[in-house]
Amino acid sequence: MEGHSFLLKNHHFLNLLLNSLSSKVRINWLLLFTLLISCTPKTPEQPYQDLSHTSQVFKQVKPFRIYFPDTYPDAQTRYPVIYFFHGWGGRHFKDDNAKLEYERIKDLVDKYQIILVMWDGNITLDQPRPYNIGNHENINAPVQMSEYFIELMRHIDTSYRTLPERRHRGIIGFSMGGFLSYFIAGKYPDRITAAVNMTGSPEFFVGHPDNHTLYPLRYTFKNLSAVHLRFHNSTEDELTDLNKEVHQGARWEGGLSYDYWVFEGGHKVDDPGKTEVFEKAMKFVVNSFNHPNPSLHKWGHYDIYPSFKVWDYSVLSTKNVPGFIYLKGVTVRGFGIKTHQWLPAGPIIPGVNPDITTAPLYLPREEYQIVQYPGQGNKWIHKTLTSDSLGRLHFPSTPSEYETGIYRDGDNPEIIVLDYKLSSNRRYLRAGNENKFTLQLFNRGSGINTKESITIKITSRDTSVRVNQTNNTLIWDQGKRLLPSPEFIISVNKNPPSDGSPAELKFEITIHLDSLQFEDELVVPVFYNVPEFKHFLLDDGRQVKDSVVVFGHGNQDGIANAGEQIMVYVDGHRTRIYSDDPYLEHLKEKLVDEALPAKWPDGFTLSSVISIDPACPDGHRIACLFNYETKSFMPITRKLTWGKLWIEVKKTGSSKPVPLN
Repeated sequence: MEGHSFLLKNHHFLNLLLNSLSSKVRINWLLLFTLLISCTPKTPEQPYQDLSHTSQVFKQVKPFRIYFPDTYPDAQTRYPVIYFFHGWGGRHFKDDNAKLEYERIKDLVDKYQIILVMWDGNITLDQPRPYNIGNHENINAPVQMSEYFIELMRHIDTSYRTLPERRHRGIIGFSMGGFLSYFIAGKYPDRITAAVNMTGSPEFFVGHPDNHTLYPLRYTFKNLSAVHLRFHNSTEDELTDLNKEVHQGARWEGGLSYDYWVFEGGHKVDDPGKTEVFEKAMKFVVNSFNHPNPSLHKWGHYDIYPSFKVWDYSVLSTKNVPGFIYLKGVTVRGFGIKTHQWLPAGPIIPGVNPDITTAPLYLPREEYQIVQYPGQGNKWIHKTLTSDSLGRLHFPSTPSEYETGIYRDGDNPEIIVLDYKLSSNRRYLRAGNENKFTLQLFNRGSGINTKESITIKITSRDTSVRVNQTNNTLIWDQGKRLLPSPEFIISVNKNPPSDGSPAELKFEITIHLDSLQFEDELVVPVFYNVPEFKHFLLDDGRQVKDSVVVFGHGNQDGIANAGEQIMVYVDGHRTRIYSDDPYLEHLKEKLVDEALPAKWPDGFTLSSVISIDPACPDGHRIACLFNYETKSFMPITRKLTWGKLWIEVKKTGSSKPVPLN
């Protein structure tokens, strides 16, 4: 290095010396000079830069690590960006579990010509758990990583030569960061084109300390329908079996751009010294940049926050309890709005009437016809709205369960599925039986002015389901908005899942009206044909065994009485209860969560507190389906044990299990 410095400092003297020499000597001297320069050691180029910015979300300076491709200093071109989310105990500069080779990753950045940003998810420096997500006690700060992602993204896009569009932005996440890769991409599918989840956690509570919601990835793939997805699972990971549930959730949702890959080994990204797996993830994202999914013609979105924006729609509300706001079946012709206390089909959240402003899809300052169905009875509402100067429509204080149609004269109809009906006012399909099944249809588009024939097809990806579709045509009467379908016969020969995979059936409905085709879906629960539980105990405000918290509320006699809230224990386990009996107040059901012991606390166990209608007659027997959950230590595997029984409601006496017929 000293020789190199001497040559640079004395280049004028060397030029004079060379000019005084003969040409032959000069050539030999130049050869010697070139050899000296080439043999002089050079300072290695840093493969990354550790930088920082001032974060308003964190209220402090936040560091990040950034890689630039080798062409960045000289080129004037812009580059796509991939964000990497580390796991538990990790930081922007380390992740011991992931075993990343930070210097060798620079070769991949050069190879694929992208900018790579590694964020820092630590809330405070004195705790290794990042991201302010997890169990209840882990959520103790106002910081929301979804807000920070937008802040960091804007900083990167305004500070460096990026391609600041959705089609050039992707996420790779490991472990807890893998969970967040799907959560963030699902919250912002209009900003992210690809997400890779590398052995991520299956579910966490997310939100603010006083209002956080359990977010199960297996039920939220609806949010990711427009995103290219890749999921890495391993053969020996702590989370291997829990992530099989997530994979089953992706299959259950269907219609995704989704790759699933299982590798040999444990909880890691790569083996030490290697970058093969990281490159697989990076290559997947880069390929997605070259083949982005288009914006969806029809989409849905679950959000845990009271107010949010997605696909240029704006939702404002005062929701201040856990749960989801669901924009359903959104097209240019309308949308549905629902709330759920939990997924996939928890009770509504009372009192949440969000303001909804559409994307600028309509002609500016034009009048549009609005038809709304409030979710009950046969009444529908008609009114007119005028779009604003940008072509947006504003719907103030829209109640949950509303379906809204938007059209102008001359537009096409748009037929959607509102709901379904089973015989005897049931909500659960009975496994092992034939079920009479009728759809409730709603035309939320332009009116049908003449009698029209429509054809309906019901399908399911579940091979245990058979649908008799012999009678699948009906006449849509002139001027009708609501119409029941013909009666279908559905047979279900299905066993309940032995783990936390989705237990409900999803049906795809295709409706043809002349040359028009409409597609919709329904999620329907199943009352499985399972063995009877022989013995149970009731918590109606009494402690059923030592060291067990009381969750029920009643006269504490251990008997199911009208007006009580009860939890049922089977073999010492709290149970999840499923029933469509009219004397259970389904809107008042509550879920209680616990983290059963395992190597890690991942995978939450849920049990029910159900309310019995005060008007329930003496001696009425409520048919219930139950499950309870146990968990293995390593790998962390849920096992669900299913059973059924009657709960007999009495004024006095003992409540005993009675065999189901």
